[in-house]
Amino acid sequence: GEVPGADEDAEGVPFAGRSGQLLLQMLDMVWGDTEELLAARQLEDNEEYFRRVRDVVEEKIFFTNVVLCRPHERSPSVQEIKNCKERLQRTIYAVDPKLIIATGKIAASAVLGKKVSIMNKRGEIFDVGIPSPVTNRTVRYPMLAVLSPSFLLRRGDQSLVTKKSGDTYKTMGDLRYGFSLLKNYDTVRGGDS
Repeated sequence: GEVPGADEDAEGVPFAGRSGQLLLQMLDMVWGDTEELLAARQLEDNEEYFRRVRDVVEEKIFFTNVVLCRPHERSPSVQEIKNCKERLQRTIYAVDPKLIIATGKIAASAVLGKKVSIMNKRGEIFDVGIPSPVTNRTVRYPMLAVLSPSFLLRRGDQSLVTKKSGDTYKTMGDLRYGFSLLKNYDTVRGGDS
C-alpha cells in the first residue's frame, strides 16, 4: 500500500481501516472457497468477519506500506518515499514474495522505481529488481499493479460488482489474474499457494 491512514496509524496494522476492509472483501471474493472463509461469510458481526478473513489471508499475504509514517491527509512526498526505499526493499527481500501486489499508483511507482500510470497499467505484471542486502545483486520479483482500495472507495462503484461492471469489479479480475499466476507457479513447482 501507500501509507497508513488514520485507522492504520492508530492500530499499527496496514490495511486496517475502510480501504483494508474493501481489500479483504475483494480478496475473500477471489480467494476461493475454503472452510475458514465459508465459516467467516456466515458471520453477522462485521468486525469478526474481517478478523477471520484477515487471519486466512495473512497466512499467504504479507501487508506493508511504502511509507510507514502517516503524512496527515496527503500522499507521501518524493523525499518520504526515498527515505523509506531501503526499508521497503529489505522488507521485500526478507519476505521473498512469489508476487508483489502494489495497490495504487504511488505503491506501484515506488516499488518499480519509476512513475506508473495506474489507470493504464492496472492488471499488468512488471519485473522488479530488488538489491540483495547481502550481495547487492539484483533479485527479480513479479509485481502486479492494481487500483488502490482507497481510490475504489472514493470511486464508490462497489454496488456495480454484482453487475460485473466498474473499477472495483475490474480490480477483482486483476487479483484473480494474480492468483491464477500463483496457482500455475505452484503447479509447475509442485507446491501450494
